[in-house]
Amino acid sequence: MLPSAISAPNGAVIVHSNDEILHVTDAAISLFNTDSRESLRGTSIRDYVATSDYEALADQFNRIEAGSTSALGLTITITDSTGYSREVVTLSSPVKWDGQDHIQTLCIDVDSKLAASELVTNTMETSPIGISIADAQRDDLPLIYVNDGFVEITGYSREEVLGRNCRFLQGDNTRPEPVAKIRSAIKNEEAVTVELRNYRKDGSMFWNRLSIQPVTSDEGDVTHFLGYQEDISAQKTYEQEQALFEMQADAVEKSLFITDAVGRIEYVNTQFEQTTGYSADEVLGQTPRILKSGAQDEAFYQELWETITAGEVWEATITNERKSGERYTVEQKIVPVVDDTGEITHFVSIEDDVTEQAFTEEVLAVMSRVLRHNVRNSVNAIQGYAELLEEKMEDPNDRAVLQVIQSQAKNLETISQRSQDIRELFRRRHEHHTLKVGTIVGFVEQQRVRHPEAQIDLSMEVADDREIQNGSLLQIAIDEALENAVVHSDHERPHVAVTVTEAATADRLCIEIADDGPGIPDQEWDVIFDGQETQLAHGTGIGLWMMYWTITALGGTIERSDNEPRGCVITYHIPLGTSNEEEV
Repeated sequence: MLPSAISAPNGAVIVHSNDEILHVTDAAISLFNTDSRESLRGTSIRDYVATSDYEALADQFNRIEAGSTSALGLTITITDSTGYSREVVTLSSPVKWDGQDHIQTLCIDVDSKLAASELVTNTMETSPIGISIADAQRDDLPLIYVNDGFVEITGYSREEVLGRNCRFLQGDNTRPEPVAKIRSAIKNEEAVTVELRNYRKDGSMFWNRLSIQPVTSDEGDVTHFLGYQEDISAQKTYEQEQALFEMQADAVEKSLFITDAVGRIEYVNTQFEQTTGYSADEVLGQTPRILKSGAQDEAFYQELWETITAGEVWEATITNERKSGERYTVEQKIVPVVDDTGEITHFVSIEDDVTEQAFTEEVLAVMSRVLRHNVRNSVNAIQGYAELLEEKMEDPNDRAVLQVIQSQAKNLETISQRSQDIRELFRRRHEHHTLKVGTIVGFVEQQRVRHPEAQIDLSMEVADDREIQNGSLLQIAIDEALENAVVHSDHERPHVAVTVTEAATADRLCIEIADDGPGIPDQEWDVIFDGQETQLAHGTGIGLWMMYWTITALGGTIERSDNEPRGCVITYHIPLGTSNEEEV
Protein backbone atom coordinates (compact mmCIF):
# COMPACT_ATOMS: atom_id res chain seq x y z
CA MET A 1 0.00 0.00 0.00
CA LEU A 2 1.27 3.49 -0.92
CA PRO A 3 1.99 5.55 2.24
CA SER A 4 -0.25 8.58 2.63
CA ALA A 5 2.77 10.84 2.77
CA ILE A 6 3.45 10.17 -0.91
CA SER A 7 -0.02 9.62 -2.29
CA ALA A 8 -0.46 13.17 -3.59
CA PRO A 9 -1.59 13.31 -7.23
CA ASN A 10 0.79 14.58 -9.91
CA GLY A 11 3.76 14.01 -7.59
CA ALA A 12 6.89 12.43 -9.13
CA VAL A 13 7.83 10.62 -5.93
CA ILE A 14 10.64 8.10 -5.42
CA VAL A 15 10.98 5.89 -2.33
CA HIS A 16 14.56 4.74 -1.91
CA SER A 17 17.48 3.95 0.35
CA ASN A 18 20.78 5.70 -0.15
CA ASP A 19 21.62 3.36 -3.04
CA GLU A 20 18.46 1.63 -4.29
CA ILE A 21 15.08 2.74 -5.66
CA LEU A 22 12.26 0.77 -3.98
CA HIS A 23 9.11 2.38 -5.41
CA VAL A 24 8.07 5.18 -7.79
CA THR A 25 4.77 6.89 -8.60
CA ASP A 26 3.32 7.11 -12.13
CA ALA A 27 4.58 10.69 -12.42
CA ALA A 28 8.13 9.46 -11.72
CA ILE A 29 7.79 6.83 -14.47
CA SER A 30 6.90 9.66 -16.84
CA LEU A 31 9.68 11.91 -15.53
CA PHE A 32 12.33 9.25 -16.18
CA ASN A 33 10.63 8.24 -19.46
CA THR A 34 10.51 4.51 -18.68
CA ASP A 35 7.90 1.85 -19.40
CA SER A 36 7.24 0.55 -15.89
CA ARG A 37 8.10 0.68 -12.21
CA GLU A 38 10.06 -2.54 -12.58
CA SER A 39 12.57 -0.83 -14.86
CA LEU A 40 13.38 1.66 -12.08
CA ARG A 41 13.24 -0.62 -9.04
CA GLY A 42 16.64 -1.83 -7.92
CA THR A 43 18.49 0.92 -9.75
CA SER A 44 20.14 3.87 -8.01
CA ILE A 45 19.17 7.53 -8.13
CA ARG A 46 22.85 8.11 -8.83
CA ASP A 47 22.29 6.58 -12.30
CA TYR A 48 20.00 9.48 -13.28
CA VAL A 49 21.59 12.46 -11.48
CA ALA A 50 24.30 14.65 -12.97
CA THR A 51 27.69 13.83 -11.45
CA SER A 52 28.19 17.43 -10.35
CA ASP A 53 24.94 17.32 -8.33
CA TYR A 54 25.10 13.89 -6.72
CA GLU A 55 27.52 14.69 -3.90
CA ALA A 56 25.24 17.42 -2.53
CA LEU A 57 22.17 15.19 -2.95
CA ALA A 58 23.88 12.24 -1.22
CA ASP A 59 24.85 14.56 1.65
CA GLN A 60 21.16 15.42 2.10
CA PHE A 61 20.26 11.72 2.11
CA ASN A 62 22.91 11.06 4.79
CA ARG A 63 21.57 13.88 6.97
CA ILE A 64 18.01 12.59 6.68
CA GLU A 65 19.08 9.02 7.52
CA ALA A 66 21.01 10.34 10.53
CA GLY A 67 17.87 12.09 11.78
CA SER A 68 19.48 15.54 11.81
CA THR A 69 16.70 17.07 9.67
CA SER A 70 13.14 16.28 8.62
CA ALA A 71 13.24 17.56 5.03
CA LEU A 72 15.73 19.05 2.56
CA GLY A 73 15.42 20.61 -0.87
CA LEU A 74 17.82 20.90 -3.79
CA THR A 75 17.88 21.78 -7.47
CA ILE A 76 19.56 19.12 -9.63
CA THR A 77 19.83 18.00 -13.23
CA ILE A 78 18.56 14.52 -14.12
CA THR A 79 18.87 12.53 -17.33
CA ASP A 80 16.01 10.21 -18.36
CA SER A 81 16.27 6.85 -20.11
CA THR A 82 16.47 8.51 -23.55
CA GLY A 83 19.38 10.76 -22.55
CA TYR A 84 17.28 13.93 -22.24
CA SER A 85 18.39 16.17 -19.36
CA ARG A 86 16.17 18.49 -17.39
CA GLU A 87 16.34 20.52 -14.21
CA VAL A 88 14.19 19.46 -11.27
CA VAL A 89 13.65 20.66 -7.74
CA THR A 90 13.84 17.83 -5.19
CA LEU A 91 12.25 17.70 -1.76
CA SER A 92 13.50 14.75 0.33
CA SER A 93 12.18 13.58 3.70
CA PRO A 94 12.09 10.37 5.80
CA VAL A 95 9.36 7.77 5.23
CA LYS A 96 8.38 4.32 6.51
CA TRP A 97 8.26 1.71 3.73
CA ASP A 98 7.52 -1.95 4.44
CA GLY A 99 8.23 -1.25 8.10
CA GLN A 100 11.72 0.11 7.38
CA ASP A 101 13.12 3.66 7.53
CA HIS A 102 13.78 5.00 4.04
CA ILE A 103 13.72 8.29 2.11
CA GLN A 104 11.06 9.75 -0.18
CA THR A 105 12.11 12.31 -2.77
CA LEU A 106 9.57 14.50 -4.56
CA CYS A 107 10.79 15.76 -7.96
CA ILE A 108 9.27 18.92 -9.49
CA ASP A 109 10.06 19.66 -13.14
CA VAL A 110 11.03 23.35 -13.24
CA ASP A 111 11.60 23.38 -16.99
CA SER A 112 7.86 23.46 -17.49
CA LYS A 113 5.64 26.43 -16.65
CA LEU A 114 5.21 26.41 -12.89
CA ALA A 115 2.34 28.12 -11.10
CA ALA A 116 1.90 28.43 -7.38
CA SER A 117 -1.15 26.20 -7.42
CA GLU A 118 0.86 23.45 -9.09
CA LEU A 119 3.50 23.63 -6.39
CA VAL A 120 0.86 23.31 -3.69
CA THR A 121 -0.54 20.28 -5.46
CA ASN A 122 2.87 18.64 -5.19
CA THR A 123 2.60 18.33 -1.37
CA MET A 124 4.77 21.36 -0.64
CA GLU A 125 2.13 22.51 1.79
CA THR A 126 2.91 19.67 4.19
CA SER A 127 6.68 20.02 3.98
CA PRO A 128 8.31 20.60 7.39
CA ILE A 129 10.81 23.06 5.87
CA GLY A 130 9.85 26.55 4.75
CA ILE A 131 8.97 26.97 1.08
CA SER A 132 8.18 30.28 -0.58
CA ILE A 133 7.56 31.59 -4.09
CA ALA A 134 8.33 35.12 -5.23
CA ASP A 135 7.01 36.72 -8.42
CA ALA A 136 10.06 37.55 -10.55
CA GLN A 137 8.03 39.70 -12.99
CA ARG A 138 6.82 42.22 -10.42
CA ASP A 139 8.74 45.03 -8.75
CA ASP A 140 10.62 44.09 -5.57
CA LEU A 141 9.90 40.35 -6.01
CA PRO A 142 6.83 40.05 -3.73
CA LEU A 143 5.97 36.73 -2.12
CA ILE A 144 2.95 35.09 -3.69
CA TYR A 145 3.06 31.84 -1.70
CA VAL A 146 4.44 30.50 1.59
CA ASN A 147 3.76 27.07 3.06
CA ASP A 148 2.97 26.07 6.63
CA GLY A 149 6.64 25.34 7.25
CA PHE A 150 7.53 28.96 6.45
CA VAL A 151 4.81 30.22 8.80
CA GLU A 152 6.02 27.94 11.60
CA ILE A 153 9.69 28.87 11.22
CA THR A 154 9.18 32.65 11.00
CA GLY A 155 6.14 33.14 13.23
CA TYR A 156 4.45 35.33 10.59
CA SER A 157 1.01 34.52 9.19
CA ARG A 158 0.42 34.36 5.43
CA GLU A 159 -1.53 37.60 5.54
CA GLU A 160 1.49 39.36 7.05
CA VAL A 161 3.99 38.22 4.42
CA LEU A 162 2.23 37.83 1.06
CA GLY A 163 2.95 40.78 -1.20
CA ARG A 164 6.17 41.68 0.66
CA ASN A 165 9.81 41.09 -0.23
CA CYS A 166 11.38 38.42 1.97
CA ARG A 167 13.99 40.87 3.29
CA PHE A 168 11.71 41.61 6.26
CA LEU A 169 13.32 38.56 7.90
CA GLN A 170 16.66 40.38 8.07
CA GLY A 171 17.80 42.36 11.12
CA ASP A 172 20.60 44.51 12.49
CA ASN A 173 22.95 41.56 12.95
CA THR A 174 22.36 40.01 9.54
CA ARG A 175 25.75 40.07 7.86
CA PRO A 176 25.92 41.93 4.54
CA GLU A 177 27.98 39.25 2.74
CA PRO A 178 25.22 36.61 2.32
CA VAL A 179 22.69 39.35 1.49
CA ALA A 180 24.96 40.63 -1.29
CA LYS A 181 25.35 37.07 -2.58
CA ILE A 182 21.55 36.68 -2.76
CA ARG A 183 21.11 39.97 -4.63
CA SER A 184 23.83 39.07 -7.12
CA ALA A 185 22.28 35.65 -7.83
CA ILE A 186 18.80 37.15 -8.35
CA LYS A 187 20.22 39.84 -10.63
CA ASN A 188 21.99 37.18 -12.70
CA GLU A 189 19.00 34.81 -12.52
CA GLU A 190 21.11 32.09 -10.86
CA ALA A 191 20.55 29.58 -8.07
CA VAL A 192 22.15 30.35 -4.71
CA THR A 193 22.42 28.89 -1.20
CA VAL A 194 23.51 30.94 1.82
CA GLU A 195 23.41 30.73 5.61
CA LEU A 196 22.38 33.94 7.36
CA ARG A 197 20.87 35.33 10.53
CA ASN A 198 17.12 35.92 10.16
CA TYR A 199 14.58 37.09 12.74
CA ARG A 200 11.15 35.75 13.65
CA LYS A 201 8.13 37.93 14.28
CA ASP A 202 8.85 37.87 18.03
CA GLY A 203 12.36 39.21 17.41
CA SER A 204 14.22 35.99 18.16
CA MET A 205 17.11 35.15 15.87
CA PHE A 206 17.40 31.91 13.91
CA TRP A 207 19.98 30.67 11.45
CA ASN A 208 18.40 30.22 8.03
CA ARG A 209 19.91 28.05 5.30
CA LEU A 210 18.24 29.72 2.35
CA SER A 211 18.27 28.19 -1.13
CA ILE A 212 16.81 30.14 -4.06
CA GLN A 213 16.09 28.64 -7.46
CA PRO A 214 14.86 30.57 -10.54
CA VAL A 215 11.86 29.04 -12.35
CA THR A 216 11.58 29.65 -16.10
CA SER A 217 8.75 29.65 -18.62
CA ASP A 218 8.70 27.74 -21.90
CA GLU A 219 10.28 30.79 -23.51
CA GLY A 220 13.17 30.72 -21.04
CA ASP A 221 12.11 33.78 -19.05
CA VAL A 222 12.43 33.69 -15.27
CA THR A 223 8.89 33.92 -13.90
CA HIS A 224 9.37 32.99 -10.24
CA PHE A 225 11.97 32.38 -7.58
CA LEU A 226 11.45 29.25 -5.49
CA GLY A 227 12.91 29.50 -1.97
CA TYR A 228 13.70 26.89 0.67
CA GLN A 229 14.11 28.05 4.29
CA GLU A 230 15.70 25.56 6.71
CA ASP A 231 16.13 26.47 10.38
CA ILE A 232 19.68 25.33 11.17
CA SER A 233 19.96 27.09 14.54
CA ALA A 234 20.57 23.82 16.37
CA GLN A 235 23.33 22.93 13.93
CA LYS A 236 24.91 26.39 14.29
CA THR A 237 24.74 26.13 18.08
CA TYR A 238 26.46 22.76 17.85
CA GLU A 239 29.15 24.18 15.56
CA GLN A 240 29.73 27.10 17.93
CA GLU A 241 29.87 24.80 20.95
CA GLN A 242 32.25 22.51 19.08
CA ALA A 243 34.50 25.46 18.20
CA LEU A 244 34.47 26.57 21.85
CA PHE A 245 35.25 23.02 22.97
CA GLU A 246 38.16 22.73 20.55
CA MET A 247 39.54 26.09 21.68
CA GLN A 248 39.37 25.00 25.32
CA ALA A 249 40.73 21.52 24.54
CA ASP A 250 43.70 23.02 22.73
CA ALA A 251 44.46 25.16 25.78
CA VAL A 252 44.72 22.08 28.00
CA GLU A 253 48.28 20.90 28.66
CA LYS A 254 47.21 17.25 28.46
CA SER A 255 46.69 14.98 25.48
CA LEU A 256 43.00 14.56 24.71
CA PHE A 257 41.41 12.37 22.08
CA ILE A 258 37.85 11.22 21.40
CA THR A 259 36.84 7.95 19.77
CA ASP A 260 33.52 6.61 18.58
CA ALA A 261 31.85 3.66 20.27
CA VAL A 262 34.07 1.12 18.49
CA GLY A 263 37.31 2.95 19.24
CA ARG A 264 38.00 4.91 16.04
CA ILE A 265 39.63 8.28 16.75
CA GLU A 266 37.43 11.23 15.75
CA TYR A 267 39.22 14.13 17.44
CA VAL A 268 42.62 14.97 18.94
CA ASN A 269 43.76 18.21 20.52
CA THR A 270 46.97 20.11 19.81
CA GLN A 271 48.75 18.68 22.85
CA PHE A 272 48.10 15.16 21.54
CA GLU A 273 49.88 16.08 18.31
CA GLN A 274 52.81 17.60 20.20
CA THR A 275 53.14 14.69 22.62
CA THR A 276 52.80 11.81 20.16
CA GLY A 277 54.38 13.34 17.07
CA TYR A 278 51.33 12.34 14.99
CA SER A 279 49.24 14.96 13.20
CA ALA A 280 45.46 14.85 13.45
CA ASP A 281 45.22 13.74 9.80
CA GLU A 282 47.46 10.75 10.54
CA VAL A 283 45.36 9.39 13.41
CA LEU A 284 41.74 10.26 12.55
CA GLY A 285 39.97 7.01 11.71
CA GLN A 286 42.73 4.98 13.40
CA THR A 287 42.43 3.33 16.82
CA PRO A 288 44.56 4.17 19.88
CA ARG A 289 46.59 1.04 19.09
CA ILE A 290 48.72 3.38 16.99
CA LEU A 291 50.30 4.41 20.32
CA LYS A 292 50.83 0.85 21.55
CA SER A 293 54.36 0.27 22.83
CA GLY A 294 54.22 -3.39 23.79
CA ALA A 295 54.85 -2.57 27.45
CA GLN A 296 51.31 -3.72 28.34
CA ASP A 297 50.05 -7.18 27.41
CA GLU A 298 46.76 -8.05 25.71
CA ALA A 299 45.14 -8.88 29.05
CA PHE A 300 45.69 -5.27 30.11
CA TYR A 301 43.89 -3.92 27.04
CA GLN A 302 41.12 -6.51 27.38
CA GLU A 303 40.46 -5.30 30.92
CA LEU A 304 40.50 -1.69 29.71
CA TRP A 305 37.95 -2.39 26.97
CA GLU A 306 35.65 -4.41 29.23
CA THR A 307 35.72 -1.60 31.80
CA ILE A 308 34.83 1.29 29.48
CA THR A 309 32.25 -0.64 27.43
CA ALA A 310 30.51 -1.41 30.73
CA GLY A 311 30.14 2.35 31.17
CA GLU A 312 32.80 2.67 33.86
CA VAL A 313 35.70 5.13 34.02
CA TRP A 314 39.17 3.66 33.42
CA GLU A 315 42.32 5.00 35.08
CA ALA A 316 45.85 3.62 34.77
CA THR A 317 49.49 4.52 34.26
CA ILE A 318 50.69 3.14 30.92
CA THR A 319 53.64 3.34 28.55
CA ASN A 320 52.90 4.57 25.03
CA GLU A 321 55.12 5.01 21.98
CA ARG A 322 55.54 8.22 19.98
CA LYS A 323 55.69 8.30 16.19
CA SER A 324 59.49 8.49 16.51
CA GLY A 325 59.55 5.19 18.41
CA GLU A 326 60.38 6.89 21.70
CA ARG A 327 58.49 5.55 24.69
CA TYR A 328 56.75 7.77 27.22
CA THR A 329 54.65 7.26 30.34
CA VAL A 330 51.16 8.72 30.86
CA GLU A 331 48.49 8.73 33.50
CA GLN A 332 45.43 7.80 31.45
CA LYS A 333 41.75 8.40 32.17
CA ILE A 334 39.01 7.22 29.79
CA VAL A 335 35.41 8.36 30.28
CA PRO A 336 32.45 6.82 28.35
CA VAL A 337 29.93 9.27 26.85
CA VAL A 338 26.28 8.15 26.65
CA ASP A 339 23.25 9.53 24.81
CA ASP A 340 19.73 10.11 26.14
CA THR A 341 18.94 6.40 25.86
CA GLY A 342 21.99 5.36 27.86
CA GLU A 343 23.84 4.01 24.83
CA ILE A 344 27.60 4.67 24.69
CA THR A 345 28.38 6.90 21.73
CA HIS A 346 31.97 8.00 22.39
CA PHE A 347 34.96 7.63 24.68
CA VAL A 348 37.01 10.60 25.89
CA SER A 349 40.62 9.84 26.80
CA ILE A 350 42.78 12.28 28.75
CA GLU A 351 46.48 11.49 29.10
CA ASP A 352 48.96 13.34 31.28
CA ASP A 353 52.57 12.81 30.23
CA VAL A 354 54.38 11.90 33.45
CA THR A 355 57.51 10.51 31.81
CA GLU A 356 59.77 13.06 33.47
CA GLN A 357 58.14 12.64 36.86
CA ALA A 358 58.15 8.83 36.81
CA PHE A 359 61.66 8.68 35.44
CA THR A 360 63.07 11.14 37.97
CA GLU A 361 61.33 9.43 40.87
CA GLU A 362 62.72 6.07 39.80
CA VAL A 363 66.25 7.45 39.45
CA LEU A 364 66.20 9.13 42.85
CA ALA A 365 64.65 6.17 44.65
CA VAL A 366 67.04 3.63 43.22
CA MET A 367 70.05 5.88 43.70
CA SER A 368 69.16 6.34 47.34
CA ARG A 369 68.78 2.62 47.99
CA VAL A 370 71.81 1.49 46.00
CA LEU A 371 74.11 4.09 47.51
CA ARG A 372 72.92 3.40 51.04
CA HIS A 373 73.46 -0.31 50.58
CA ASN A 374 76.86 -0.10 48.89
CA VAL A 375 78.29 2.67 51.03
CA ARG A 376 77.16 0.93 54.19
CA ASN A 377 78.79 -2.34 53.16
CA SER A 378 82.01 -0.63 52.14
CA VAL A 379 82.25 1.35 55.35
CA ASN A 380 81.63 -1.77 57.40
CA ALA A 381 84.42 -3.55 55.58
CA ILE A 382 86.82 -0.66 56.12
CA GLN A 383 86.02 -0.55 59.81
CA GLY A 384 86.42 -4.28 60.23
CA TYR A 385 89.76 -4.48 58.49
CA ALA A 386 90.98 -1.36 60.25
CA GLU A 387 90.34 -3.04 63.57
CA LEU A 388 92.28 -6.09 62.43
CA LEU A 389 95.14 -3.89 61.31
CA GLU A 390 95.23 -2.12 64.64
CA GLU A 391 95.33 -5.38 66.56
CA LYS A 392 97.95 -7.02 64.34
CA MET A 393 100.23 -4.16 63.39
CA GLU A 394 103.32 -6.42 63.54
CA ASP A 395 101.68 -9.27 61.64
CA PRO A 396 103.23 -10.27 58.28
CA ASN A 397 99.78 -10.08 56.65
CA ASP A 398 99.45 -6.37 57.39
CA ARG A 399 100.22 -5.53 53.79
CA ALA A 400 97.45 -7.74 52.50
CA VAL A 401 94.96 -6.27 54.95
CA LEU A 402 96.02 -2.81 53.95
CA GLN A 403 95.43 -3.67 50.32
CA VAL A 404 91.88 -4.72 51.14
CA ILE A 405 91.30 -1.46 52.96
CA GLN A 406 92.61 0.46 50.00
CA SER A 407 90.42 -1.51 47.64
CA GLN A 408 87.30 -0.76 49.64
CA ALA A 409 88.22 2.88 49.86
CA LYS A 410 88.59 2.91 46.11
CA ASN A 411 85.13 1.38 45.79
CA LEU A 412 83.75 4.18 47.89
CA GLU A 413 85.46 6.71 45.69
CA THR A 414 84.09 5.07 42.55
CA ILE A 415 80.54 5.00 43.90
CA SER A 416 80.80 8.63 44.89
CA GLN A 417 82.02 9.54 41.41
CA ARG A 418 79.25 7.52 39.77
CA SER A 419 76.63 9.28 41.88
CA GLN A 420 78.05 12.60 40.75
CA ASP A 421 77.94 11.45 37.12
CA ILE A 422 74.28 10.48 37.47
CA ARG A 423 73.32 13.74 39.11
CA GLU A 424 75.04 15.67 36.35
CA LEU A 425 73.55 13.46 33.65
CA PHE A 426 69.95 14.04 34.70
CA ARG A 427 70.46 17.66 35.65
CA ARG A 428 71.58 18.46 32.11
CA ARG A 429 69.82 15.73 30.11
CA HIS A 430 67.76 18.26 28.11
CA GLU A 431 70.88 20.20 27.12
CA HIS A 432 72.36 17.32 25.12
CA HIS A 433 72.40 17.80 21.36
CA THR A 434 72.04 15.45 18.42
CA LEU A 435 74.88 13.08 17.65
CA LYS A 436 76.06 11.56 14.39
CA VAL A 437 76.10 7.77 14.42
CA GLY A 438 79.69 7.85 13.19
CA THR A 439 80.76 9.31 16.54
CA ILE A 440 80.33 5.83 18.04
CA VAL A 441 83.69 4.94 16.47
CA GLY A 442 85.36 7.47 18.76
CA PHE A 443 83.56 6.12 21.83
CA VAL A 444 84.85 2.61 21.15
CA GLU A 445 88.37 3.85 20.42
CA GLN A 446 88.50 5.59 23.81
CA GLN A 447 87.68 2.29 25.50
CA ARG A 448 90.41 0.52 23.51
CA VAL A 449 92.92 3.03 24.85
CA ARG A 450 91.56 2.69 28.38
CA HIS A 451 91.68 -1.13 28.26
CA PRO A 452 94.67 -2.23 26.15
CA GLU A 453 94.40 -5.67 27.76
CA ALA A 454 91.13 -6.30 25.88
CA GLN A 455 90.29 -6.92 22.23
CA ILE A 456 87.38 -4.63 21.30
CA ASP A 457 86.10 -5.06 17.71
CA LEU A 458 83.65 -2.69 15.97
CA SER A 459 81.39 -3.29 12.96
CA MET A 460 79.50 -0.23 11.63
CA GLU A 461 76.64 -1.00 9.20
CA VAL A 462 74.83 2.35 9.36
CA ALA A 463 75.49 5.59 7.46
CA ASP A 464 77.74 7.87 9.52
CA ASP A 465 75.47 10.91 9.03
CA ARG A 466 72.37 9.39 10.65
CA GLU A 467 71.49 11.33 13.79
CA ILE A 468 70.51 10.38 17.34
CA GLN A 469 68.51 12.92 19.36
CA ASN A 470 70.25 13.72 22.67
CA GLY A 471 72.89 11.31 21.39
CA SER A 472 75.66 12.38 23.73
CA LEU A 473 73.90 10.30 26.40
CA LEU A 474 74.74 7.25 24.30
CA GLN A 475 78.43 7.43 25.20
CA ILE A 476 77.61 6.71 28.84
CA ALA A 477 75.63 3.60 27.87
CA ILE A 478 78.39 2.33 25.57
CA ASP A 479 81.15 3.07 28.10
CA GLU A 480 79.28 1.26 30.87
CA ALA A 481 78.60 -1.81 28.72
CA LEU A 482 82.23 -2.08 27.56
CA GLU A 483 83.55 -1.41 31.06
CA ASN A 484 81.31 -4.12 32.46
CA ALA A 485 82.37 -6.61 29.78
CA VAL A 486 86.10 -6.03 30.30
CA VAL A 487 86.32 -5.60 34.08
CA HIS A 488 84.15 -8.62 34.90
CA SER A 489 85.74 -10.92 32.33
CA ASP A 490 87.51 -14.05 33.57
CA HIS A 491 89.85 -14.18 30.53
CA GLU A 492 93.38 -12.83 30.41
CA ARG A 493 92.48 -11.05 27.17
CA PRO A 494 88.75 -10.29 27.15
CA HIS A 495 87.09 -10.14 23.73
CA VAL A 496 84.19 -7.73 23.09
CA ALA A 497 82.41 -7.25 19.72
CA VAL A 498 80.35 -4.10 19.04
CA THR A 499 77.94 -4.25 16.06
CA VAL A 500 75.92 -1.20 14.95
CA THR A 501 73.01 -1.77 12.53
CA GLU A 502 69.70 -0.17 11.53
CA ALA A 503 66.43 -2.04 12.07
CA ALA A 504 64.77 -3.08 8.82
CA THR A 505 61.21 -2.11 9.80
CA ALA A 506 61.73 1.28 11.48
CA ASP A 507 64.17 4.14 11.95
CA ARG A 508 65.81 2.58 14.99
CA LEU A 509 69.48 2.00 15.72
CA CYS A 510 70.57 -1.40 17.09
CA ILE A 511 73.83 -1.60 19.04
CA GLU A 512 74.95 -5.10 20.07
CA ILE A 513 77.76 -5.46 22.61
CA ALA A 514 78.79 -9.12 22.91
CA ASP A 515 81.41 -10.44 25.35
CA ASP A 516 82.89 -13.82 26.26
CA GLY A 517 82.73 -13.39 30.04
CA PRO A 518 80.60 -14.93 32.78
CA GLY A 519 77.52 -12.85 31.88
CA ILE A 520 75.18 -10.75 34.01
CA PRO A 521 73.47 -12.63 36.86
CA ASP A 522 69.68 -12.92 36.57
CA GLN A 523 69.23 -11.30 39.97
CA GLU A 524 71.12 -8.20 38.83
CA TRP A 525 69.15 -7.98 35.58
CA ASP A 526 65.74 -8.60 37.17
CA VAL A 527 66.27 -5.72 39.60
CA ILE A 528 66.68 -3.36 36.63
CA PHE A 529 63.42 -4.34 35.00
CA ASP A 530 61.44 -4.45 38.24
CA GLY A 531 62.33 -0.76 38.48
CA GLN A 532 63.00 -0.81 42.21
CA GLU A 533 65.32 -2.17 44.87
CA THR A 534 63.90 -4.28 47.69
CA GLN A 535 65.20 -5.83 50.89
CA LEU A 536 65.64 -9.16 49.10
CA ALA A 537 66.85 -7.93 45.72
CA HIS A 538 69.78 -5.55 45.52
CA GLY A 539 71.93 -4.54 42.58
CA THR A 540 75.54 -4.59 43.80
CA GLY A 541 76.56 -1.79 41.41
CA ILE A 542 75.10 1.05 39.43
CA GLY A 543 76.66 0.30 36.03
CA LEU A 544 73.55 -1.54 34.82
CA TRP A 545 71.35 1.27 36.08
CA MET A 546 73.47 3.77 34.15
CA MET A 547 72.99 1.74 30.97
CA TYR A 548 69.24 1.40 31.54
CA TRP A 549 68.67 5.04 32.47
CA THR A 550 70.61 6.51 29.54
CA ILE A 551 68.95 4.27 26.95
CA THR A 552 65.52 5.01 28.46
CA ALA A 553 66.31 8.73 28.34
CA LEU A 554 66.99 8.29 24.62
CA GLY A 555 63.51 6.78 24.18
CA GLY A 556 64.95 3.33 23.59
CA THR A 557 64.99 -0.15 25.09
CA ILE A 558 67.69 -2.53 26.32
CA GLU A 559 67.80 -6.33 25.98
CA ARG A 560 70.04 -9.12 27.27
CA SER A 561 70.71 -12.47 25.60
CA ASP A 562 73.27 -15.27 25.75
CA ASN A 563 76.34 -15.19 23.53
CA GLU A 564 77.63 -18.31 21.80
CA PRO A 565 79.43 -20.33 22.98
CA ARG A 566 79.74 -18.25 26.15
CA GLY A 567 79.12 -14.77 27.39
CA CYS A 568 76.45 -12.10 27.22
CA VAL A 569 74.98 -9.85 24.50
CA ILE A 570 73.57 -6.45 25.46
CA THR A 571 71.42 -4.85 22.73
CA TYR A 572 70.34 -1.22 22.67
CA HIS A 573 67.40 -0.12 20.45
CA ILE A 574 67.16 3.66 20.09
CA PRO A 575 65.25 5.96 17.67
CA LEU A 576 67.13 7.55 14.79
CA GLY A 577 66.58 11.06 13.49
CA THR A 578 66.44 12.15 9.83
CA SER A 579 69.56 11.89 7.74
CA ASN A 580 70.88 14.90 5.84
CA GLU A 581 70.03 13.21 2.56
CA GLU A 582 66.39 12.76 3.60
CA GLU A 583 66.17 16.38 4.75
CA VAL A 584 67.27 17.56 1.30
